[in-house]
Amino acid sequence: MVPPPVTVRLRAGPETVVIEVRDAGAGVDPRILPHVFDRFSKADEARTRSDGSGLGLAIARENARLHGGTIEVANPPEGGAVFTLTLPRHPRPSQTGPGDASPIGRREP
Repeated sequence: MVPPPVTVRLRAGPETVVIEVRDAGAGVDPRILPHVFDRFSKADEARTRSDGSGLGLAIARENARLHGGTIEVANPPEGGAVFTLTLPRHPRPSQTGPGDASPIGRREP
């Protein structure tokens, strides 16, 4: 049986929710792996006219961070690539005070 090209798994623990996306491809180039979440990073620098700006994974990392989580990538020994998003199961109290919030939608005293 041929494995599916992409597998998505969800695990929920008492404190976190983990979403894992795994593919059956060649994996991420090991030279690129440490930089895959950097802004403007692209897998193949020779393809300068490729679609995309190289911001997608940097935005994903920032969104994960803003929600108190992490996103990681690895090349497992069995092949392919695996992206793992870990988020807190319950929202954390805000780290900002009332004066730090955006004025949009906030009433002035």
